[in-house]
Amino acid sequence: MATKRRFGVSTHLYHAQRLSRDHLIEIASYGFELVEVSAVRAHLGFANPADVADLQQRLAEARLDVHGLHVPAHATGDAEQALLVARRIPMRTLTLQVGRPREAAKTIDRLAALAAPLGVTIAVDSNSEGLSPIGSLVHFVEGFDARVGISFDCASVKRPADLVDAIETASEHLVTLHVPVESRIDWAAALTTVQKVGYEGPMIVDPPPRTSTKEMLRLARAAREQMERCLAES
Repeated sequence: MATKRRFGVSTHLYHAQRLSRDHLIEIASYGFELVEVSAVRAHLGFANPADVADLQQRLAEARLDVHGLHVPAHATGDAEQALLVARRIPMRTLTLQVGRPREAAKTIDRLAALAAPLGVTIAVDSNSEGLSPIGSLVHFVEGFDARVGISFDCASVKRPADLVDAIETASEHLVTLHVPVESRIDWAAALTTVQKVGYEGPMIVDPPPRTSTKEMLRLARAAREQMERCLAES
């Protein structure tokens, strides 16, 4: 039997606010099972054990799991402390948006060694500077002795017709797949490819920015339901 696909959203939805219980309850109310947490200090006090314990309790109340934390390019200096959240809250990935690949390589090497005992895979965001097209990112992650994965944002492919090839190119390294809500992507073809390459990880649905998080989550839910139908037919 095929593994049931899990869907999540990023707490970047609330990036301008401190992540709260109400935010997590709201995400869960739209049928999502996972979150990718934005590792920005103003959003989550990941360096504070009390804040991490509060997050653990709020996740349990909302019945949500954490797929991983996402560290933006301007905050890579905080990546090690963000990784240590996994000592308390199980997670699969720590994703880095790389600013300068050569400078980031030493950081990734160090983080990968720390991540392995925690059961966490370090992943590189496909929106990282200097790592496109996707073949360049694959070459970069294959240069590490430890396993380093790819967090692939389908919206980072400029031409929708190229998405199938991009998924196939990154397939051996995929640990997270981000899917945009509004796009010209042929989802039937893309999701058939996702199935074909054997990717069984989650899909993080990225809703378009709107004035209301409820509207954003409504659109994300509708997109998830469409993808679930495509996956059932592929």
